Amino acid sequence: MINVVQGHRTNSVQEAINYLKGDHDHKGVERKSKPRFLAGSETDCLVACESIDRKHKYVSGTLAFEPGEHPTDKQLLEVVKAFRATFMAGLEHGVNFTDFWNIHTDKNRVELNYIIPLTELTTGKRINPFPPGQAKEDFKDAFDAYINHQLGYDQVVRNPLKASESKFEKKVLPYSDSKLADQIRATKPDKDSISDKVSYQVLQGKITNRQQLCDYLENFGEITRVNDKFISLKPNGSQKAFRLKGTVYEYGADFKQLKNEFLTKGADYRKQLNDADFKKVSDTLKRLTDSRRQFNKELISKPMVGRSNKNRLYGPKANVKKLTSTNALKQPQKVKEAPAQVQPMAQPQQASKPVVEPSSSRQQQPSTNQPQARESPSGPSMAMGGSSSASSGKRAQLADLRSKIANEKNPAKANAMKIQADQLEREIGAEETAERIRKLKESERFNGISGKKLKL
Repeated sequence: MINVVQGHRTNSVQEAINYLKGDHDHKGVERKSKPRFLAGSETDCLVACESIDRKHKYVSGTLAFEPGEHPTDKQLLEVVKAFRATFMAGLEHGVNFTDFWNIHTDKNRVELNYIIPLTELTTGKRINPFPPGQAKEDFKDAFDAYINHQLGYDQVVRNPLKASESKFEKKVLPYSDSKLADQIRATKPDKDSISDKVSYQVLQGKITNRQQLCDYLENFGEITRVNDKFISLKPNGSQKAFRLKGTVYEYGADFKQLKNEFLTKGADYRKQLNDADFKKVSDTLKRLTDSRRQFNKELISKPMVGRSNKNRLYGPKANVKKLTSTNALKQPQKVKEAPAQVQPMAQPQQASKPVVEPSSSRQQQPSTNQPQARESPSGPSMAMGGSSSASSGKRAQLADLRSKIANEKNPAKANAMKIQADQLEREIGAEETAERIRKLKESERFNGISGKKLKL
């Protein structure tokens, strides 16, 4: 089993779930066996993603088992528990986060697919099960090794001398009919053959350092770039360069050690962890899990109180007007030093003069003669959960603040108040999201799997 993270997504989570549930694969071919639901909640993922106003909404991935590995549904549920307790350590499923899991078996192997919204449900803050960096790879490798050992499966042993493929080469290139894909496919055999030739030279002891590796590669074309993680090569007669990535192409590679690893790759002792190796994996997993737990506990213990860089404006670059004036940059700080306390707006005794607000920030104030049905800033569906009295008070503050913004003639002051209003709107959205999730939990719509220690 290996955890393949597809990455953070910006497209519709509904489309992603529909694909996982669908009867056809990415090429439109009908699946031999139908997908099966395992854990989590589709509805709760949709609600959570609707509350996110950031670019990246969710992360998706697959726990892919080898064709000879046949875990039962009970074992898969235990794997889900372990996954939640590891990568979401310190957070409670159904309270702090939600997810969706289903099973594909149409490729003659078990694929356990998952989708996780990137939001903490009680605060609206961003969460990330797989933060970038080497720690992410160490975390994933330790988890994979631990689960494989617990289930009695062979460990994943990578070929240290083979050039690895990018996600584009593995997932897009085989199915694309673009001119770029045609060009890459034309040079792809060269990449494979060059990788094989490099492996042979290393095994023969003719390449023992990176300089010798680069000298050898120049026999096949022009080296266009050398990086700590890869070497780019444009083969003779080709218009397109490709990257040679993998352990053997990295800076500081120990070629003698890589040779020994390759020669013992298929050995039986490499397929299973001995007691010392398992203890090392367990210690690594515990250390990284404890670190993640501490981070997540601190995350949910502090309410969202605004951005540290309040002068930064977000949105499409073409639509953002930068503040270049020194006075304009300093003015928000001036407002911050002596802020006027924003109080809930008192109910007016008579109809006030209508105020025209900018289209980008206008929000309808409900009439006192109309039912008090309000729409959440995160979308209509969020209003189903209702709003607390605290949210109602903040909505009154927000309406008052919007009115002041519309009538403010000083751009700097208007911008400072706009930042205040945006923050208040996010807080309202987070509170209403939490209320919505609580109601769903009370109605027992969440799966009751909790993160307990893995026992298979």
